[in-house]
Amino acid sequence: SKCDAYLLEKNRVTTHEPEERTYHIFYQIIAAKDKTKYWSKLSGTTNESFRFVGKTTTDTIEGMKDGDHFSNTVRVLEEIGVAGDSLMTLMQAIIIVMQLGNISFSPDSKDDDRSVISSSREFADLCELMCVPEASMEAALTERTMKTRNETYKVPLNPTKALESTEAFAKEIYGRAFLWLVRCINDATAAELNYKSGTMTDFGIIGLLDIFGFESFVRNRFEQLCINYCNEKLQAKFTEDIFRSVQEEYEREGIPLDEITYDDNTDVLDLIEGKTGLLAMLNEECVRPKGTDQAFVQKAIAGNKKSPCLFENKINRNGFGIHHYAGKVMYDAEGFVESNQDTLPTDLSEAALLSSNEILAKHMTNDACTNFKTADAPEKKAPKRAKSNLVAATVWTKYKGQLMSLMTMLKKTQSRYIRCIKPNKAKKPVLMEHVSTIEQLRCAGVVAAVTLSRSAFPNRMENDVVRFKFWQLWDTDKFPSKGTKDMPPQQKLQYDCQAILESALKPLEEINPKTGKPYTIFCVGKTRSYFKMGALEFLESHRSAGLEVHAIQIQKVARAVLAK
Repeated sequence: SKCDAYLLEKNRVTTHEPEERTYHIFYQIIAAKDKTKYWSKLSGTTNESFRFVGKTTTDTIEGMKDGDHFSNTVRVLEEIGVAGDSLMTLMQAIIIVMQLGNISFSPDSKDDDRSVISSSREFADLCELMCVPEASMEAALTERTMKTRNETYKVPLNPTKALESTEAFAKEIYGRAFLWLVRCINDATAAELNYKSGTMTDFGIIGLLDIFGFESFVRNRFEQLCINYCNEKLQAKFTEDIFRSVQEEYEREGIPLDEITYDDNTDVLDLIEGKTGLLAMLNEECVRPKGTDQAFVQKAIAGNKKSPCLFENKINRNGFGIHHYAGKVMYDAEGFVESNQDTLPTDLSEAALLSSNEILAKHMTNDACTNFKTADAPEKKAPKRAKSNLVAATVWTKYKGQLMSLMTMLKKTQSRYIRCIKPNKAKKPVLMEHVSTIEQLRCAGVVAAVTLSRSAFPNRMENDVVRFKFWQLWDTDKFPSKGTKDMPPQQKLQYDCQAILESALKPLEEINPKTGKPYTIFCVGKTRSYFKMGALEFLESHRSAGLEVHAIQIQKVARAVLAK
């Protein structure tokens, strides 16, 4: 097996809601009994010792303490070959991320536009852990080297910008450590390397896509928009598959396809990825020297006034809303421009190269999920002309490219969908919380799928069941069946059901003023009968209407037998 990574929520590395936890591995390392094995200065540290981690409401997940989870994590890593030096490399990279959160800055006494590192002890410990000279690291964190086609120059960073740069470095290291681990997993599990000693190259594929799930929180950020964009793309594929299955069923049954009508989500996708959509607007704002989140929002609203899916936040000028397939979501665009700029400054990249940690020194530019070339890997192109470091591919652009590749692959496969629904928050058996369950079904696109599949005829029933349940409503004199004894049983049954339903549903018949013909109330297929809204309910409510004649006949025979 091989796994691919699409979007890592790197913002969780540096910030998380008070009631939530950051990534579990941070808590596990701090709680580990042998943590000083990975860095001696972890001795005596707690969660509160690291700004990125902080307080937590619990140290037990699924019945296990964080320290026990760490032992289990190490054991599993050893099973895929991450042990000894490679385990030390991974753990120290994660500790470096935590230590970066403890670096603080203050204004330079001689120039407020410059910054100095105020947490000298923590900084010295960080440099020792990374094995990077303090002078080189300090320059990388407090200055920015700018390159254009004609010149190179240094720009000092104020404390705010220096802190943002440090946090960006931490997120990038964590992201690269994550990809490094994905590659290790693939090395251990890929058929290309492990099946028959790696002698085979041609394999069939069974793929499992673990989707993010639609997200709508009290405060929705850049990551939520990316995730919900992905869900919109997958929902479009889901809708297409459902439509195709309904289309195939109607063709099998001989039902006219013009009866199918449904709403898709192309308007939402156009809003997000169109020429004047949110993606283009945000990328444009990232290129501008002084691009801001508020400017992005106002331009996006002004450029998409006709879109029925975009609406303004009357209270927050940094906010906007999108009417997704699963419902309305309000987004707070604060930090969108920064989050979308995924370029690590040259200074920090060069500082990472000086580190003795292999992940920092050799893998900070490795975007691959495997250490070997796969069959679907793109061919290398000729190198492009060098550009300045002022413009680079954004997070959203890369993410869109990944999604396009994913959707191309999915269209080549036969997709099957599994929806996991949590019946209650207490995780107790035989307990159903209806409101949250329905909300999950809506967010998973199940409600939309059912609506589509029932769009033309909400109800359906097997033809033999129709004849068994509603034969008493059949006036055979006025509505004779076209079926004959010489016909195949299935065809005769179809004609019988046509006559039964024409007779039974005659009271519901209405004339279409445009065509002068009756509206279609039902359709009888080869094996099933399909009903418009209200038709089946009418039949069920009138089932007993014609039974009194047969009841009298039964009573007559019964009384005769009793009299004898």
